[in-house]
Amino acid sequence: MNKFWGYLMTHKRYVAFVLMLSGVLTEQSSRVAISLAMIGGMIKKDCTDPNDAGEFCMSEKMKALLLGAYFYGYALQIIPTTVARRTSFTVMLKISFFVGGLIQFLMPIVIKLSVPLAVVLQACRGLLAGVIMPNNMEFARKWTFGRETKVFISIVGSIALIGIGFGPMVAGFITTRFGWKSFFYVSGSSYILMSILLCLIIREDPLDSLLIRGKERELFERRIKAHQSAIEVDENRENERKSLKEILKRVYPYSFCVFMFFNAFQFYSIMTLTPFYLDEVLKAPTDLISAVQAILGLTGALSTHFCSFILITLDKKLPWLQCRALMTFVAFTIRSIGFIVMAISSNLTLVIIAAAVCISTAGVMFSGSLITTNYELDPINSGVILSIFNSFGQTSGFISPLVNSRVVSATVGTPDYESTIRQQWANYYFIAAAMTLTSFFAIILAYLIRKSEWKKHESLLIDENKKSFKVHKEDEKYVVANPEAAEDK
Repeated sequence: MNKFWGYLMTHKRYVAFVLMLSGVLTEQSSRVAISLAMIGGMIKKDCTDPNDAGEFCMSEKMKALLLGAYFYGYALQIIPTTVARRTSFTVMLKISFFVGGLIQFLMPIVIKLSVPLAVVLQACRGLLAGVIMPNNMEFARKWTFGRETKVFISIVGSIALIGIGFGPMVAGFITTRFGWKSFFYVSGSSYILMSILLCLIIREDPLDSLLIRGKERELFERRIKAHQSAIEVDENRENERKSLKEILKRVYPYSFCVFMFFNAFQFYSIMTLTPFYLDEVLKAPTDLISAVQAILGLTGALSTHFCSFILITLDKKLPWLQCRALMTFVAFTIRSIGFIVMAISSNLTLVIIAAAVCISTAGVMFSGSLITTNYELDPINSGVILSIFNSFGQTSGFISPLVNSRVVSATVGTPDYESTIRQQWANYYFIAAAMTLTSFFAIILAYLIRKSEWKKHESLLIDENKKSFKVHKEDEKYVVANPEAAEDK
């Protein structure tokens, strides 16, 4: 018991971890929930039917714009990230949650006044939210030690996927019982509450936080001294803070951009658009659709931890780059098969299973593929690099609904509507399957073209990992052996 208490007291900063993860959960929970609001009574399915219970009549184009509006802004996250880097990540994060919460809370009123204005404000909310994921890279760099870093990044991915599944489940529950407007009020309030908690607890410098005391404070001070000594020894270190211009001269961020776009297109095809497929073609009830999205989110979250275990195992047996390429190839092959099954099957159960198989491969992004690799190659600049490829990749958040509206364009009421829309959805899923393998070959081609550059980063990575692991192991031994050091000074 004394050992446990000593460990707990030396890790008070884990309160900050929980708060940051709660922020990810809050943001991810609300971003795709608007599709449930559309299905659950916000818009009419058939504007010519006087008995349709929907509140607003929208064209397919306007539906696609509103559905993808958040991602119009989110795709420009390099802007708030650059501002945050020059000023303060924590200040930008607090602003993001407060203003985003106000927009979300007022959205039902805005939609009633003007749908185009709602599109603009959703885009503004997405722009502000763009700083959240890059901030987690910065937070991991400043607040974690050694093995904690990979664990934290893995949990961020897990929480993000839980949020994407959990949000629609809650939205579906609230929508069917209290109306589609109520979820916007709930999610907007949670945003504002999060901004208040961030103001009270999180500081730009961990040493300024009330959570950092005793032994942990010594660890932070020791790391600062070691960092300063390393700069004095080698002023031209590769892994120092770079300007945006210097970062853009690198090759691998562009390969990440291509990879991220195709990957995100497939992801939103499952989480954002598949609810419409289940509703329009397979006639699934709203409660079941929201439950399916919750299951998909939890499946992706569990896959993150499973992939983390696989990554640790393969890292002991394979070279760094070969390990990550293998994990990506296997995951994307499985995802491609899942999309093909969704395209050729009309069985509701089989389609849901295939969707779960597709989303189960999402965990590799945070444990063995893009996000992990980005941080490993350059921890200090990883937040900015993430905002670059995430900005490009997240354009799929609004491109995928537009592509879907072009491919799936059957008119309700026509004699062959049922068979036509079924075939059009099948064509869309075949496109997603083709993108899956294309994205893998795109990033492998970039690996091969710049093999020397990757090997340069790989040697740095191995050295840094060995050093950080050794320091962290010594720190943990000290904590266990000296629980009294946990007490505040």
